[in-house]
Amino acid sequence: MDDKKLMKELNKILTLEHGHLGMYKNFMEHEDKEIRRAFRRFMEVEEEHIGKLNNIIRNFGGKPSLTVDGGDIIGKMFGITLNTIADAKEILKTYSFIEKKAHEGYFKFVSQLEQDAQERNQFIAEIAASNMLEAQLMQLWLDNKMQTM
Repeated sequence: MDDKKLMKELNKILTLEHGHLGMYKNFMEHEDKEIRRAFRRFMEVEEEHIGKLNNIIRNFGGKPSLTVDGGDIIGKMFGITLNTIADAKEILKTYSFIEKKAHEGYFKFVSQLEQDAQERNQFIAEIAASNMLEAQLMQLWLDNKMQTM
């Protein structure tokens, strides 16, 4: 993957991670204590993902995209909209779907990077793979919580 395409993909993922952060930032608005605790931690995980991606982009001479702020705003609006019109189970279902799509997107990105023998891309694949795993774990938690409601 060439530098330009890599930076474009990283910035796209970064924007989506900001959207995820916006989903979980309102954790205190949930009545269920377990959901509040999980969403607080999910917010922290999303912040960690954003930090990792920012570091990768900057360390390879790139600049995080200005569309990042748009992702956070969209995520906040999406979260607020969902929380005002849907019950907790519907929110969990929607967030599970979003995390599933994040896992799939990371899987595709990591697979592309792993096909490239460049050491840089292998390094980025390892970092992205940890984000991929955490997205899947969050999705599984959401699915499990839905089953107990």
